[in-house]
Amino acid sequence: MIPAKPSADPSEVVTLDVIGVTATAPRAVGGVVPTLVMPIESAVARVAVHTDEHTLDRSNFLVLPAGIVGRVHPSAAVTSVAVLGLSAAVRKQMVAVHHKIGVRDEQLESWLGEVSVLPRTVWVHEVVHRYVFERHALNEHDSDAARFLEVEIAKEVYFLFRDRDEGCDRATIQQRYSAAIERVTAFIDEHLFERRSVNELASFAGVSESALLRAFRREVGLTPAAYWRRRKLDGALDLLRGGRHTVAEIATLVGYDNPTAFADAFRRRFGQPPSMFKPTGRIKPAP
Repeated sequence: MIPAKPSADPSEVVTLDVIGVTATAPRAVGGVVPTLVMPIESAVARVAVHTDEHTLDRSNFLVLPAGIVGRVHPSAAVTSVAVLGLSAAVRKQMVAVHHKIGVRDEQLESWLGEVSVLPRTVWVHEVVHRYVFERHALNEHDSDAARFLEVEIAKEVYFLFRDRDEGCDRATIQQRYSAAIERVTAFIDEHLFERRSVNELASFAGVSESALLRAFRREVGLTPAAYWRRRKLDGALDLLRGGRHTVAEIATLVGYDNPTAFADAFRRRFGQPPSMFKPTGRIKPAP
């Protein structure tokens, strides 16, 4: 076993390294706390742990127990990898928030004591990339958004382990939706800022409204309306960065009656008010 070394300040609730790996410079990952290893976006990496090698891509990520270090090798010229260390503090915070739904610290400790490859669901992909954006791009280490995302990451890891042990397969971001959901999500992206009813979406997909609602809840985890609102807010973020529209104009485009309601929804989605994302030359595009 390679001796473990801390990769960042151990006093942080969640440590974060965003490392660039090249063919000539593989990197060691892992440390004094359980560590998550996830290639960023479409990158692919190989992680050697003892005599085993794990290939990581858009479908999965790796969990290393405390005290175990792996070596990351790229599968391309340059591979970017997010490495997150989960301290005892964030695990206890997560249990405190979610104990009413059966989350137990001792169970999570047991799961985190083994080398595991878990499915990269849409939600874990999103919260990790938002966290990398918050910490790495915005350099916000102690914001409300960072604190929320840290607990969400720990929670998702818990339920991924639980579902694995219960034999429940979790869909990854590489898995495609059914044909009806694919048609609707493509339609939503094409008509993002328009107002359409669920009945219109169902007619376009060639299914009944009730069938569409059931399929969306089963495959996406949201209603069609909730999914469309999230996509509109994602589009609003892009418009803010473009700098060609005011917040009030964007609020109207997204379908909110006033900028205050839009700002509240935007903050819930991204952890920051719209004003934080106006072009400043400092903020980078979100992952």
